[in-house]
Amino acid sequence: MKKKLISIFVFLCAIIPAFGEILAEGKTKIVRPYPEDPTLAIFESKDDITAFNGLKHDAFQGKGEFANQTTCNVFRLLADCGIPLAFRKQLDSHHFLGEMCQMIPYEVVVRREAHGSYLTRHPSIEKETVFPKLVVEFFLKTRNLEGMGVPIPRHDPLFQLTDSGGELFLPETPIEGQKPYLILSDFPLKDRPALFEEIALMAKQTFLILEKAWQLENARLVDFKVEFGINSSGKLVLADVIDNDCWRVVQNGQYIDKQIFRDGGAIDKVAELYKYVTAATGRFTLPCNQLILWRESESDHVLK
Repeated sequence: MKKKLISIFVFLCAIIPAFGEILAEGKTKIVRPYPEDPTLAIFESKDDITAFNGLKHDAFQGKGEFANQTTCNVFRLLADCGIPLAFRKQLDSHHFLGEMCQMIPYEVVVRREAHGSYLTRHPSIEKETVFPKLVVEFFLKTRNLEGMGVPIPRHDPLFQLTDSGGELFLPETPIEGQKPYLILSDFPLKDRPALFEEIALMAKQTFLILEKAWQLENARLVDFKVEFGINSSGKLVLADVIDNDCWRVVQNGQYIDKQIFRDGGAIDKVAELYKYVTAATGRFTLPCNQLILWRESESDHVLK
């Protein structure tokens, strides 16, 4: 095992300076090509942490390592549960290998409880209200869309698919009584409407798996944000990352996720929580349960 790890380290030292090229860079990660297979890419987590669509920004040492390890911990559990993933394997502390995908420009949010912007859109609902059925919301990612030819007053608006088209709503305005500020006749996945249902189902399945994993850690997963893509084989897969930036988790009445950063918590406290979550997700595994089926024997039936 030690020799294998050394080999991986030597391999990475050899290829990372060589490929160099950045295919994409976001606020918290970098995507580079994988030299041995053009259908794969290397994903690198950065030490940056942001909130409010990038308006708040900071960084702390170890953030990239925590984010990468948490993502790999989560994806390994999901892979064991049969969720289709772009993730292939962890490479080292800051990198993992995944499939190159045509990303679907929607953020998909699944909620078990009312928190965050949902409370703004639904002011009549109290915080921490539990939804018996999971709530799924789509937000159109407008920052990277080109050629829409329409004004977007607020990035990443709430998106609802209707018979009229793709209706856009201001995400931080009460939805009750709000009319769509724009109805798109052309929008991503317009020609594949069934994919919306497939995405929603996969997002809910993913949530239920992670919800149970967090319950085993005596914590509550209350919501999360995920993204999807189409891989080189044309298959829908869960893509991007799932780390401590992507969810809200409550333990002992306190958030242990990025919410503390949004709320102005000290950066050293944020780092402490990210380290804790990395360790907790490292314990995510399929539980070993036994199912015993008991039936009467034929002789018992005869005796009756």
